[in-house]
Amino acid sequence: MKIRLSLFAAAIFLFPLCALLLSGQELPQANATDGSAALPALLGIIALLNFTYLLDTLCFRRNGTSLLRTHPLYTLWLGTSGALLCALLAYLNAFSPLWVSPLSRTAEMLLAPLFGGVLLPAVLVTRLWLSGFPMLLRGFTRTFALPAAHPEAAVSLLLLASLIGLMGGAIWTAQLLGLLWLSPLLLLIALQLLWHESTVFSGLKNGDWSRIVLGAASGIFVAGGTLFIYKLAGGALYLDVSAWFFTLLLGAFGLLCLQLGDVIAEQWRGKKRAEVFKKKPFPVPVIVKKD
Repeated sequence: MKIRLSLFAAAIFLFPLCALLLSGQELPQANATDGSAALPALLGIIALLNFTYLLDTLCFRRNGTSLLRTHPLYTLWLGTSGALLCALLAYLNAFSPLWVSPLSRTAEMLLAPLFGGVLLPAVLVTRLWLSGFPMLLRGFTRTFALPAAHPEAAVSLLLLASLIGLMGGAIWTAQLLGLLWLSPLLLLIALQLLWHESTVFSGLKNGDWSRIVLGAASGIFVAGGTLFIYKLAGGALYLDVSAWFFTLLLGAFGLLCLQLGDVIAEQWRGKKRAEVFKKKPFPVPVIVKKD
C-alpha cells in the first residue's frame, strides 16, 4: 500500500515539473480575481463536517454500519490521504488552471489539505449511505457486463495515458486539460492492476455498475455541494471549463476517492504482498528421464 501511494504522489509531483523544465516554459500566470475566500472556505469545511457526521449517523441507525464510529483509524488514514490528494490537485492547478480564486497559489496549497481531509471521508460515507437503498443498489448491480481487459495491456495503456496527461498537460494545457485531470485516477488504477488488486471497475465484468455510479454520484454530490456552500457564503471561484465538464471531473474525483479508500483498506485485510505481474510458466515443458 505505502509503495503504491508513494509512487502515486511522486508521479503527480514530478512529471508535470519535469515536463515544464524540459520544455523551457514557465508556470501560467495566475489571474488576479476579487472577492473573499478564506472565511467562506472555513464555513464550507464546517458544513461538510456536519453533513458527513449526519449521514454517518443515519447509516448507523439504519443498519448499524458506521465508518466514523467503527473504523476510526481507517478514517484517520482517509483524512490524511485526502489531505495529500487535494494538495496534489491544487499543485496540478498551478500547471493547468481548472479554477481561479482570490487566493494566491501558496494559500491554495495550504487550504487544499483542510478540504481534502474532510472530502475523502465524506465521499465514502455518502457512497455508504446511498448503497443502503436496496432498490437503488439492485438497479445498478444487474445490468450489462463488459468483457475484462487483459491486465498487462490495460496497465500499459493506463500508464501511457497518465504519463501523456501529466507531462503533456503541463505543456499543452488547452489541448490536454481533460486528460491531465483524469491522470490521477488512471495512474492509481494502473498501480492497482500492477499489484493484482481490484479496481473500482472490476465489477463491470459481472454487470455490477453500482460502485462506479454511486462513487461518481457521491463525488458530484459532496464536492458540488461544498462548492455551493462556499459560493453561498460569498466565496469567489471562477472555472475555466464548462459546468458539465466540471461535473464530469467531480464524478472522476469521486471514483478516485473510492479507489484510494480501497488501497488504504488493504492494510486491514492482512493480504500478502503480491508480485508485480505473476511469473509465466516456461513455454516448453521440461521432462526429466529417470534411469
